[in-house]
Amino acid sequence: MSFRSKIFLVLALVGLAPLLVIGWLSFSLNRAELEKQVGGSQAALAQEAARGAERTLARAIESLRLSVAILPVFELEPAERSAALLIPYRQLDFVGAVALVGADGTLLAEPAFGPRKPQGDTAALVTTKDVKRFLDHVPLRLALETGTAMSAPYSASGTSRVAVALRIDGEKPVAVAAEVSLSELDHGMAGIAQDGQIAYAATADGMAIAGSRDVLSEDELSLVRATSTAQKPVSRMVTRRDGKEWLASAFSVAGVGWTVVVAQPAEAAFRAAHRVRLYTLYWAAVTAAAIAALGFVLSRGLSNPIRKLSQAAKALTEGRYDTRADVESSDEVGQFATAFNHMALEVKKRDDEIRAWNAELKQRVDERTAELKAAQDQILRTRRLAALGSLGAGVAHELNNPLTAVTGLLALLRKELGGSSEHAAHAAIVQQVQEQARKVAKIVSDLRQFADQERAVVGKKFSLTGPVASALELYSQQIEQRQIRVSTDFSDRVPEAQGDPIQIQQVVAHLVQNAIQAMPSGSDLKIALSAVAGDAIKLTVADSGRGIPEEMRERIFDPFFSLKDQAKGVGLGLSISNSIVEAHHGRILVDSAPGKGSIFTVLLPAAAAAAHLC
Repeated sequence: MSFRSKIFLVLALVGLAPLLVIGWLSFSLNRAELEKQVGGSQAALAQEAARGAERTLARAIESLRLSVAILPVFELEPAERSAALLIPYRQLDFVGAVALVGADGTLLAEPAFGPRKPQGDTAALVTTKDVKRFLDHVPLRLALETGTAMSAPYSASGTSRVAVALRIDGEKPVAVAAEVSLSELDHGMAGIAQDGQIAYAATADGMAIAGSRDVLSEDELSLVRATSTAQKPVSRMVTRRDGKEWLASAFSVAGVGWTVVVAQPAEAAFRAAHRVRLYTLYWAAVTAAAIAALGFVLSRGLSNPIRKLSQAAKALTEGRYDTRADVESSDEVGQFATAFNHMALEVKKRDDEIRAWNAELKQRVDERTAELKAAQDQILRTRRLAALGSLGAGVAHELNNPLTAVTGLLALLRKELGGSSEHAAHAAIVQQVQEQARKVAKIVSDLRQFADQERAVVGKKFSLTGPVASALELYSQQIEQRQIRVSTDFSDRVPEAQGDPIQIQQVVAHLVQNAIQAMPSGSDLKIALSAVAGDAIKLTVADSGRGIPEEMRERIFDPFFSLKDQAKGVGLGLSISNSIVEAHHGRILVDSAPGKGSIFTVLLPAAAAAAHLC
């Protein structure tokens, strides 16, 4: 942010921010007060409308009850009953149809329906389809149990209606059912909805039954449900389907689960508060103009020198020490620019010296760090392998004696069972146990061998071609079964190695075995043998298998670590091989990538040189 911008910012904070804060507080307080007052008046209106709906329903049911009470339904024949039903039907213009229903739901007379006057009779049902829908909604069972029952509202002929059933006691109770139109509620809601307001009655599931028939939004449905459980007026801001905010107040209609809602747009409800906000914005614009004029006058004499100093400081941080702050004034800013230019010269001198020292120090640190890391890695590996070797020797010693006894006892047991067919199943089980015992013995042998490899080997001179050929011959059957193509490349002038050829053969066998297991579907196996600078021997075993992930490469030589299934080994093969090679003063390297195979390289000193490569 520039110096000029900061001046404008300070002036804005001093002059404009208080005005905006006061305006916002005034708007918020006015809006809250208006919401309270307008919401309260709307709540009172909704409460009065709900009670009016209660009275309307009660009056309709009572009128129906009085009109039906005079009918001697049990003394009349079916045809006479139909004529009698016309009496309440013609007396009550809010009734759309009247029917006499038995306890089993059968009609005891033809329902009374149809137009009562040439026009204007909106409540009357005129078709048998409408009558059938009315009869489907009659709450017969509830009426027979309680005496009076009313159904949930439903729509017919453009108006909402309810089916009301009244029990008539006799030898066998029957019920008189009437469809009551809620058009009077519609008129009541229309009388409330004035000056942009809306009013409607709705059920708990969001069905509008009187007044505005718009589909209720989620906010309106939430208001209706909250009112039905609160049993008191509820006012809140809601968002209708048109996306606009409305101030809505609601009150529940007792006994029927309906809710009356009265609402008006937020713009109309909070018109006075919005006027305060407009006044605030107007005076904020006036204040902003005054701040702009004052800030321009104050910053004009300061911004240019500060900008030059800023450019010079930026050049100094970028290493361009020849840039100067050309400020010609003699005031405090000019004196500061002179001091800054002198400081830039001194910084350049110190920077050149520090860069030279840093370069030399970095070189020394890198060298020492590399040496220290190599030494630490070697010490940690040596300690870990020594501890594991001691543990392996102890475990192998403790397991070997009982394992030998178990193996011998199994051999005796199998001999006693003989070849008799009746003991064939037991003999097979003993054979399986012997095979598992041999696997345990192999693991014990690997542990002992891992412990023994920690000692250096003197041995004799020998050619590496022999151990390599023996290892390939050992796994020739598996190579043929998996259809692996083997290629060898042995240099003519490979010097002899010094050590134990049997152990080196074991190293090559482990590498070949791992390569075979990495290529279950067959592929290429390449083995190369060559000399390195005349004093070392390089053996390369390359496969085209699944490869080794980079994060696993440093751990593949750790004891008991394996990338294969648990059933295929215990993870000592590469550890033993690495110990053997290190005992021969050599080292094993690995280069691999997932999906591209692996290359294991064994480096051994030639017999004549006997140089350590690790």
